[in-house]
Order: sequence, then structure tokens, then C-alpha cells
Amino acid sequence: MDIHGNRKNIGHIMLILVDVLNLAEQIGVYFIAHENDLDETEQQKFFFILFAVGGALVFKPLCVHAIPMVLFSIAIEIGELVSYLTVLSNTTTLLVVVIVFSAVEIMLHMISIIGLWGENNGYCEEFVKNCCALPVRVILYGLLFQTQILFLFLDVNSPFRGTYYEVLMIFSTFFGLTSIDKIATKCCSMTEGDNENNLLTIWEGILSLLSALESPIIVITAVVYASQLLQDRSSLKTYDFAIYIVIIITYGSALLGLAISILCTLCLCAGALVLGIKNMFSS
Repeated sequence: MDIHGNRKNIGHIMLILVDVLNLAEQIGVYFIAHENDLDETEQQKFFFILFAVGGALVFKPLCVHAIPMVLFSIAIEIGELVSYLTVLSNTTTLLVVVIVFSAVEIMLHMISIIGLWGENNGYCEEFVKNCCALPVRVILYGLLFQTQILFLFLDVNSPFRGTYYEVLMIFSTFFGLTSIDKIATKCCSMTEGDNENNLLTIWEGILSLLSALESPIIVITAVVYASQLLQDRSSLKTYDFAIYIVIIITYGSALLGLAISILCTLCLCAGALVLGIKNMFSS
């Protein structure tokens, strides 16, 4: 492998490490906010920051070139750091976690710039394609993730405000951004770069796979929670009752569609198996 290829791999490894550290930082900040949530608003503030960061990342593909993408990520990282320090309660633990993680992530970003320097692409063509895909990305992000903001206003004793479901929301946002990009690419009939099988492409594939595995879990969990809570309607607030009905309709429909898709796939596989056995014995 040539020197440029080695530098590029180093740059991609740095970006992968940034992703892993960013997820660890978000989970760490969540639990700090959860522990300091004396007025029941600290976790809500955290998720507002999380969703805002995810929304900003939707616009990242417009940068096209690898170096502006990294600089855009650094700007988002700085914005995330400032948001944590100004919006959340500044405890010693929070200060240590966000400053250390942010400093390391920015350093890794700077190292990745050295590794990715000199990459060449058809920038104008890619920019036009990404502009066409941007509305799809925004709509998908709004439908799949921003609707989860509604859960933050449920009763504090609701299981949707519990640690298990809120951690699922963090994973859903982290894994889902890659899936949104791939879906938008397919919807707009775009090819993904030069179809190069580099480390970053493999990492994005892993994130998409984890998103596909995690999505049914959060959907099933939401449907089960909503079904259980609706059994005692008299104790529910009007807002909570309305949200649980919406969950049953939307998430339940998604779950039904998933079950039908799996059933159809199994039927096709069974049909292919029977046909193969029939052809084997007939010959």
C-alpha cells in the first residue's frame, strides 16, 4: 500500500475513534445529567442538545470534501461542548468529562486532517447530488428522531422517561444518522462515492447494521410500554394518553409492517427451498 493509502487509513481510524468517543461522551453526560436531575429538567436539556447536534450533522454531507467535513465536525464538537457547559449544571464531574472528551476528539480530528489531505473527488457533482438529497435527510431525521422529543414531556414516572428507554434513544440517534444518509442516497439514485471499500465505509456499514438491529428493539419496547400504560387510563394525564395512542398507531404499524416483511421473506425462502428439493429429485 502506498504512502497516501496509509495516511488515508490513519485518517479514517481517527474518525472512527472520534465516533466511539463521542458516543461514550454522550452516555457519560446523560448519566451525569440523570444524577443531577433534581428539578426533572436536566435530562430534557441533554436530549435537546443531542437532537440539535444530530440535526446539524444532517447537513455535514454538503461539505463534500473530506477536509471541510472534518472542520465542520470540529465546529459541531465545539458547539456541543459550549452547549453542555452553558445549558447543563456545571458540576465538577461534568466539566472533567466534557472537556477531556472534547479535547481528545478535536485532537483526533486534527490528526485525521493530516491523513486525509490530498483526497480528490468530483466536488461540484457531489455537492449537487447532496443538495438534492438534503430534503430527504431532513425529513427522515424529523420523522425518525425529532418525534422522540415528545417523549421528554411525559410524566416523570413513565417508563419512557426511564434510563433503559432513554439510553435506547441515544443509541438510536447515533446509529441512525448513517442509515438516514444511506436511505437518502438510495432515494435520490446516488452512488456512494467511488464505492471504495475503505475503513470508513466498513465502519458505516457496521453502524447501519447496529441501527437495523436496534430499531426493532426500540419499536417493540415502545409498543409494550404504551400498551401496558393504556390499561390504566384513569391515572394518565391527557397529554400522556394522547402520546401513547400515537405510539400504538405509528410504532404498531411499523412493527406490523416488519412482521409482514419477515413473514414474506420466510415464505419466499421456503418456496425456493421446496422448488430446489423438487428439482433435485426430478432430475
